[in-house]
Amino acid sequence: MLKCSIMTKKILVFSNGEKIGDGIIKLQLLHEIKTRLPDYKLYWLTNKGKTVYSSTLKFIASNYIDEILDQADLSPFFWNKISKRYKLENEFFDYILDTQKSLIRTIALKRIKHRNFISGSANGFFSSKKIKSNKKRKYYLNYILDLLDLIVIKKNRNDFKIPISENLEGVISNILLKHKSYVGIAPGAGEKNKIWPLEKYIDLCNYLQVNNKTIVFFIGPDELHLKEKLKNIFPHSIFIEDHITGFQNIEIIMATTKYLQLAISNDSGVSHMLSTGYCPLIKLFGPKDSRKFTPENPNLFSISSSDFNSKNINKIPVSRVIEEIEKVLI
Repeated sequence: MLKCSIMTKKILVFSNGEKIGDGIIKLQLLHEIKTRLPDYKLYWLTNKGKTVYSSTLKFIASNYIDEILDQADLSPFFWNKISKRYKLENEFFDYILDTQKSLIRTIALKRIKHRNFISGSANGFFSSKKIKSNKKRKYYLNYILDLLDLIVIKKNRNDFKIPISENLEGVISNILLKHKSYVGIAPGAGEKNKIWPLEKYIDLCNYLQVNNKTIVFFIGPDELHLKEKLKNIFPHSIFIEDHITGFQNIEIIMATTKYLQLAISNDSGVSHMLSTGYCPLIKLFGPKDSRKFTPENPNLFSISSSDFNSKNINKIPVSRVIEEIEKVLI
């Protein structure tokens, strides 16, 4: 690990690990770092959490990250080694970018030798460059990109598109035909209070079929019991993952968005996979704050139960979603 010339420019990015949704969101950060600092080697360091960049999302992340230092288990105490897993005492980085705000982890991270340390932890107390205070609540990726701006600023942040395998595109193009209009539906979520009722999704799909749209369903592992029911109700719908082998489900879902006119989803892991920017996505929110989890993207539209004075996603009426569909597809 960490074998490179002393003259090599290096940036170390620190996180507390990434699950699938978080990892997909931060792909834009990887893109931004490599675009702004093309001559730098990028190292990704996690503390105790694992990152999907070394597993599920490796097929994309490996295009950006030069080395992953997973589960380093850092210590803030000078009498201990910096990391229980890696020899970091003699390493040096031109930049360390701290993407989290836990004070104890920031203190441990700062023990690694560096030229510049960028961190919003403790209101920027440890940062080499002044952190502008902003009390307005931001989408958390924008907060990290603001930190990156302190290294190299870039005006346009919305030019990122998730790379799609050309081979996979070719396979999908033989399934989803150009002369048809497809709408993706992801009716599940890992947490029950994030799930819009299936009956409402069925009403919505009936509306879409009447308007000559073919439904493409994305069913997560927790919704497999719904598959036969949806197949019986919508026999002409497509379960795209059943038609393709040799690729991960996440790759298939992302690539399919190139062929969708629109996608509709609950706030879920699949919704992050559908947030590629290739097609509009309408995302339904229940108890969580849609502002925190919705990036500034002209192709992403959120409908929240808070618009109806409730934290219960069931309160979102079908008519409101149809209204948004008609606005998006004009």
